Amino acid sequence: MTKSCIVQLPFPSSHDPDPNLSRYYDDYDRRFRALLPEYFIPTDGLWEMPLWVAHLTALLNTAGLDSVFRDLSRTPAEPEDCAEPLLDATAPGDLVLMSPLAQNLRLALEVAKRLEHAGRRVVLGGNMAPLAPDGAVHAVHRGQLDAGFVRRLVELASGSGGSLEKPLLPGLVSDRITWAPDYRHLGGYHGRVPLLRLNASHGCLYQCSFCGDAWSKQLTLVAKDALAQEVDELTTRFPDTRLFYIGDKTFGQSREAVGNLLDVFRDRPGYRFIVQTHVMQVKEWIVEAMLELGVVAVELGFESADSQMLKRLNKLSRGLDDYTSKIRQLSDAGLKIVLNMMGGLDEETEAAHGQTVAWMRENESALWLFNLYNFVPYPLTPDFPRLRERIFNWDFADWREDAPVVYRPRHLSPEASWDLFQEKIAAAHDVIRTPLPVAAPTPPAAPTAPTAPGVPAASAVQED
Repeated sequence: MTKSCIVQLPFPSSHDPDPNLSRYYDDYDRRFRALLPEYFIPTDGLWEMPLWVAHLTALLNTAGLDSVFRDLSRTPAEPEDCAEPLLDATAPGDLVLMSPLAQNLRLALEVAKRLEHAGRRVVLGGNMAPLAPDGAVHAVHRGQLDAGFVRRLVELASGSGGSLEKPLLPGLVSDRITWAPDYRHLGGYHGRVPLLRLNASHGCLYQCSFCGDAWSKQLTLVAKDALAQEVDELTTRFPDTRLFYIGDKTFGQSREAVGNLLDVFRDRPGYRFIVQTHVMQVKEWIVEAMLELGVVAVELGFESADSQMLKRLNKLSRGLDDYTSKIRQLSDAGLKIVLNMMGGLDEETEAAHGQTVAWMRENESALWLFNLYNFVPYPLTPDFPRLRERIFNWDFADWREDAPVVYRPRHLSPEASWDLFQEKIAAAHDVIRTPLPVAAPTPPAAPTAPTAPGVPAASAVQED
């Protein structure tokens, strides 16, 4: 019987980390853990469970395909070291499924060469897979993990070539995801991960040209029963982990997805949540839903204070004043604001950068943390076809969000673009080193019923 071997590749250590960014994230970690002391950074291996493994395992189950898992995350990042355990775990004709990132794409291709030579059928997925040379692997998957992908795997397992993938059509998909991810291969991560990642929907309806998730074009909801089943399994397998990151690309794109989360966690007290959303989604009902769910921090994309630049990059916005109003609305509700900031964008100018840094400093009292990224032209970003001819560095080890850009921006040299990113790091570091304002003491309240064990008091959301 053909079996499928799901592989988590090692992620080569980032050599020569930028010292300014490293110092920034040291202080970031201290501020983060002051609010969420249960959070920790794993000392070895992956920082999070490879969630795609659980999703793929469940889909293979639905197709009647047996699966095994080989976690090579702690294996030396050398082709022979990685190929040997995979050859031991499989037989000729078996499927080997890998999802490489930029830094381990070359490794994946070298491992695939050895596996293909030994008669295995290698399938690559993920946002770097489209850059695999023709003929390097049996198949490349460019879409979401869905029933269509599994049908293709079944065909590959039977020895046929596999059907062609259909282009995705924009919009809300009427079908629901009715299966729950299967975590049986990931039990070894018990006690090793500081948070759990959960999706109530998959995909995104926004089409920002720089975003590696815009390729989805669709939003597919997870059925409530499937969501509840997944939470049951997660809370049973990982009972000590009380922090959830909601992986929906934009929290609130679907009121039904938000309602499902509220319903599933209504009788599961004691959990706290981090969500990400789009500024256009920040409305009164969504803020109320966040507070009801137990959200403590909200991530918002903030690529630039230059609204015209964002418009050219297809990022929907009502302008900087509206953005400022929305972060104040969230902050006033007691939610911590984390800005996802991106440097190295194609349309950035020195003037746009200056506006961005000035705005950060003006609004520092409402800002908690910044996730800092430098733009990488991944092949699934809408901008990739336009930028491809300007990419000058095809060494994927350098395709890093903490390193200089690998293409030539429109208005800046790569060196000037990196200098501006360094200024963003410095501005963000100044903000998070600034002590947060201490709320004035309030008069004693009337006695209330004690909080259930493990449930944060309402004020805990507002404490630093």
